[in-house]
Amino acid sequence: MTTTPPPSSPPLYKSGFVTIVGRPNTGKSTFLNQVLGRKVAIVTHKPQTTRSRILGISHRPGGQIVFLDTPGIHPPGASRLNRAMVRTARDACRDVDLLLFFADLPHGLTTADLEIIRSLPPQTGPTFLILNKMDRVEHHDLLPILAKVGQFPMLFSQVFPISALHGNHLEPLLTKIIELLPHGPAFFPEGQISDQPETFIIAEIIREKLFLALHQELPYALGVKVETLTERTDSPGLWDIGAVIMVERDSHKGIVIGKGGNLLKRVGTQSRLELESLLGIRMHLNLWVRVKNQWRENIGLLRSMGYPDHLETGD
Repeated sequence: MTTTPPPSSPPLYKSGFVTIVGRPNTGKSTFLNQVLGRKVAIVTHKPQTTRSRILGISHRPGGQIVFLDTPGIHPPGASRLNRAMVRTARDACRDVDLLLFFADLPHGLTTADLEIIRSLPPQTGPTFLILNKMDRVEHHDLLPILAKVGQFPMLFSQVFPISALHGNHLEPLLTKIIELLPHGPAFFPEGQISDQPETFIIAEIIREKLFLALHQELPYALGVKVETLTERTDSPGLWDIGAVIMVERDSHKGIVIGKGGNLLKRVGTQSRLELESLLGIRMHLNLWVRVKNQWRENIGLLRSMGYPDHLETGD
């Protein structure tokens, strides 16, 4: 007598936290947006664009990856905000299941990269080296770079060359991440991809457009704070949003406004169009520019802008 074996049980669900860390401009936020298929972190070609920890949730077959995107690690500057950014990045590396260390593939693993990775908190989980921007490297140049990276087997358990911008070679990396995560339930419900409030997202998109429109050092001395966010009672689905762009000097105010107000108008239009698409709403966006001396040292103001991490201890 033969019996039919019972159906095999589905594999246990996996979930865990993965920190994305590295120097500025190595493509960390581009990678997160690409994986999620939606923009949750702003991206510019200027360093220090990301100022706080950004949480992104990737729902995969059989598992959930909770990514922590961090500010680029750099020599701490003079401001409280700048110092807190670096501490936020370093502390996000503690007590996570996996660390993704991003480096530029065209430059290989630099001395600065090695100094950072060796200075991070001790890891309980593995560390993957992510060599990004492989679209900028000829195929015949790839093997010598990988051979040089292979000199540091104690630092990285695996190496993944990818192109975050074009989404190349991401699937093997994501599959390996799921394999290594512990068994456990999902931390966030299906469909949720971030924990950022709307006010933070709005301020970040406006700041991104300002970074792209301005040059030199001014972007690092400006911040954005959403002050009003209300839906019109006479027109459901239309939101009135008011945001303040803060600069530290009177001379900066004119630069942000631009001749005849053109730069500010352009930033407002670009921000509104992207936010309407991103949030799925219609909006009337008002922007004001105000001088707030040393706003990057004001703990209360920084907290109200969504930068709560390590401000008191950022000295």
